[in-house]
Amino acid sequence: MNERDKIIAKIRKCLALSASANEHEAEAALRQARKLMETHGVADLDIAAAEAAERRAKAGATAKPAQWEASLASLTGEAFGCRVIFSQGWDRAKWEPIGEWAFIGTGATPEIAQYAFTVLLRQVRRARAEHIKAKLKRCKTETKTRRADLFCEGWVDGVARALGAFAGSGESSTAIEAFVAKRYGALGSLEARDRNAGRKLRDHEYDDAQAGHCSGRQAELNRGVGGVAAPLALE
Repeated sequence: MNERDKIIAKIRKCLALSASANEHEAEAALRQARKLMETHGVADLDIAAAEAAERRAKAGATAKPAQWEASLASLTGEAFGCRVIFSQGWDRAKWEPIGEWAFIGTGATPEIAQYAFTVLLRQVRRARAEHIKAKLKRCKTETKTRRADLFCEGWVDGVARALGAFAGSGESSTAIEAFVAKRYGALGSLEARDRNAGRKLRDHEYDDAQAGHCSGRQAELNRGVGGVAAPLALE
């Protein structure tokens, strides 16, 4: 924690005390909080944003992720009450740009969402590889990739049941929006890659999506002992 974070933490304590039933104590605490904010140039936005945090997970693309992966990130964020943002980061080990999914929320939710997404992404990739080997190995590369995407879209739709069990996790939209405004500013729209957009699917392509759905329904996220703050296990 840097010096500014310590100041903000102290201000938040003062603001908490300002809700005291003791009128004199509340007034003194509020006065102290405002004084600290003026002295150190801390705005209301800084205070609100301090309640939220973010955790990042590596994406499968640097700039334009597949539509099915974007859907998985969105479903995971929604399940844990997190705002999800796709952005470009930097892999310092390989010294190259990477795409990342940022999960922004309060309490332990960003860390749990990051973990859940990472494990789910690993599983859908493994299921994708198995489907390609079993059903698509004779297809041309372009066709193989496109049909594998359909499988993954079905998989994400299937796993939504497991993620839905976590819906309703606590969320502080004010803190999250303040964090986003402070950290990211203006945001653009994500253009995910949909290799099947505008196409009329054939029966065997619907079969790919259905196979993915059945595979995705076999995934289970367990809360573990102690609720959502406990480590999750994916089976």
